[in-house]
Order: sequence, then C-alpha cells, then structure tokens
Amino acid sequence: LTATGLLFIAATDDETFRAFDQITGETLWEAALPGSGQATPSTYSVDGRQYVVIACAGGSYVSYALPE
Repeated sequence: LTATGLLFIAATDDETFRAFDQITGETLWEAALPGSGQATPSTYSVDGRQYVVIACAGGSYVSYALPE
C-alpha cells in the first residue's frame, strides 16, 4: 500500500500485477508478468521517483515507475 492509496497485488493465477484504489477497490492499472507473482510487492525511490518491484516465478524481477 502506498501513501497515495494504491494497493498492489500480484498473487493471482493469471500472472497479472494490479493496482487498486484502497478505498473503492477499483482496478486502476494492470500489467502482464513473465510468471506468477512470488512475493509481496515492494516500493522504493530513486532521485524522488517512486517504483514498485515484484519477484516472479523463474527468478525474474519486474519494476515499474509510479506516476508522478
């Protein structure tokens, strides 16, 4: 869950990473993953830009920049 109210979930059978609005539950964004999500998503920032990263089956990691 981010400070702006985005809830990220990747623990699904369809290998899709999604962001939901924490209040309404509305799906705000989704992206296909190279494998099923295998961990809790984490966020980090670099030079003031926030990112979210997820570990996937097969040992790959996928990272996305959050909107500014």
